Amino acid sequence: MKLTRREFIKNSALVSSAFVIGFNLPIKGMAAQLEKKKEVIEPNAFIKIDKDNKITFILGQVEMGQGAYTGIAMCIADELDAYWDEIIFEPAPVKDVYNIPGMPMMLTGGSMSIKTQQQRVRQVGATLRYMLKTAASKKWQVRIYDVETKDSFVINKRTKEKLSYGSLIDEIKNMPIPSDVKLKDKSEYNLIGKRVKRHPIEVEEKITGKAKFGIDVRLPDMKYAALVQPRVFGGKIKSYDDSKAKNMAGVLKIKQLPNEKIAVIANHWYQAKLASEAINVIWDNGEFEKISTADLEKEYKSYLGKEDLPIMKKDGDSKTAFDKAFKVVEAEYSFPFLAHAPMEPLNCTVHHQGSKAFMSVGGQFQTLYRGTAAKILGIEPENVEYYNNYLGSSFGRRANLASDFVVDAVLVAKDEAWPIQTLWTREDDIKMGYYRPMTLSKAKMAVDKKGNITAFKADIINQSLTKGTMFESMMFKDGIDKTQREGLDDHPYKIATHDLKAFCPSSPIPVLWLRSVGHTVSAPIVENIIDQAAIASNLDPIDFRIKNLKEPRFIKLLENVSKQSNWKKREKNSGYGVAIAESFGSIVAYVVKVKVENNDYKVEHVWAAVDCGIAVNPLGIENQIEGAINFTIGYIKSAQITLTNGAVDQNNFYDYEVNRISDAPLSINVEIINSGEKIGGIGEVGVPPMFAAIINALYDVTGKRYTSFPIKLG
Repeated sequence: MKLTRREFIKNSALVSSAFVIGFNLPIKGMAAQLEKKKEVIEPNAFIKIDKDNKITFILGQVEMGQGAYTGIAMCIADELDAYWDEIIFEPAPVKDVYNIPGMPMMLTGGSMSIKTQQQRVRQVGATLRYMLKTAASKKWQVRIYDVETKDSFVINKRTKEKLSYGSLIDEIKNMPIPSDVKLKDKSEYNLIGKRVKRHPIEVEEKITGKAKFGIDVRLPDMKYAALVQPRVFGGKIKSYDDSKAKNMAGVLKIKQLPNEKIAVIANHWYQAKLASEAINVIWDNGEFEKISTADLEKEYKSYLGKEDLPIMKKDGDSKTAFDKAFKVVEAEYSFPFLAHAPMEPLNCTVHHQGSKAFMSVGGQFQTLYRGTAAKILGIEPENVEYYNNYLGSSFGRRANLASDFVVDAVLVAKDEAWPIQTLWTREDDIKMGYYRPMTLSKAKMAVDKKGNITAFKADIINQSLTKGTMFESMMFKDGIDKTQREGLDDHPYKIATHDLKAFCPSSPIPVLWLRSVGHTVSAPIVENIIDQAAIASNLDPIDFRIKNLKEPRFIKLLENVSKQSNWKKREKNSGYGVAIAESFGSIVAYVVKVKVENNDYKVEHVWAAVDCGIAVNPLGIENQIEGAINFTIGYIKSAQITLTNGAVDQNNFYDYEVNRISDAPLSINVEIINSGEKIGGIGEVGVPPMFAAIINALYDVTGKRYTSFPIKLG
């Protein structure tokens, strides 16, 4: 089959994880780009080559520290045989061609970046390499088998003559696009599967301060905006006095926004911030002023054990199974609201220019955020130029379906002459942000005399993350949110009888997914109650798990961490805990060693085993697991959001504590098992089992079950 260049560009926009040429896909917009530039060829949406042999990879995923740029670029570069050190990255514009396969939007989340992109970008690289080899072979009048590629050059095997990729642009411009180009065999990989450090350009930019995050955006005549926000959820402005603020240095304008906020626009950020603090607001806090954490806990607890809760999974006769059990264990679990607390404060820069607009933001939902801006400004989405920057971490906060910080910035800049950067303070985000839902749960497990799990019962109570959002039709059904199911009704154990229920109470507290989403709750519940069942059965916790697991992949990981940690000969005076969980298509097992001293505890050593199917970049995987371990320790030891009279009690990192260097483990060892199974995600998968491994280790050393977070011993 032969395709035109226009068809190639059009059809390389995939709606599946394979590279497809020849299907009539409903993708528009990429063909015109190629014809505008005579000196640069864009053989597809993902690669640009110029005559100076500069190669640019255009990436639709965002980089927020997770290594997506490096991992995806490795896949392209390996198939293309591009010179790794000189590749350039460029964030993709908002176009359908960059949508997540099978989804109508661009986004980065769900640990999907490399998982959804690696196959199609490899095919992109392989196809272009084949075209370059074909062009060179014709120029030299040799067979294609007599040429090879390396470091962005085509090489004549006989004469050793070299042609740069850039020098072959004219030859491939009108070349028929080959279909079904064979990908490299594993034995031919130069990058994939190797321990590759972050790309040199990314590293250099970040360590020299050249990297541009959203907060670094600077435009000609740009102004800055600070916000006055309510401190009680649902609070409304009754009146305000801005007479003092208006006369402060640098203040250009003060405007009330339609979402119950006040914006101060000034020449400099600090001027806007000082003026915002000088505005006296009288708030109508309404009924929400009465809400406190203790009230919510009391309400949630009243739902536990109710027989009429929505059913998540019910099979077998649970009453009979528990009545006939050899041993029954049960526990209640309490998880607090958690803030995401990304290091870079929320920000967005917008310039409204009549029927057009420019916006620059570090966000995970490019299509949604551009569409939101267009709707507010009353213009077409195509007329909003969207530029995505590096993200100074997110953990889910910048993947907000309500687009809250983007909405603020667009409302501030609407009908204003200047480009304006709106910046939330840390206090704004901690006190008026979106949170991992508070959760209460009650779990119960039965075992027989042989150590087989015979029944599992659990109730889970928390707010829905998707009800009332664009994802409701896909993720909220029969009163249960899909995120409540994650890791709970699809756990890896052989259990014949289940009685799993869930309920989503209403609350004015805004909630949002946090790194690993529902698994942050399900893994501690499942892996802790499993641990209790093992001890009640007088069986070793690892042996008990292996006995009751369904799949060899899980067993292999447990055997790995058992060997790494010398589990069978573990020290008597320290606490050791084990846990295993699957999330986002990957499996992680941990053994942790905890030391307790002076009413405090420290995770000293962590042994990890990871099976993500195919390891594109083992070093990147290790980095993500190490980061997840430290991330989770902070949430277990100290982090929580509490409310008093409708307002969040915490303010900043001094009272919303995250993990400190002193709390980091003394050693972390990560081993990767390349099972060859379908590729899974990695950015979030290290979090869930870490919660459980730590609480299991604390029991091992203290004899007490800690099931309410955060965990403080004193």
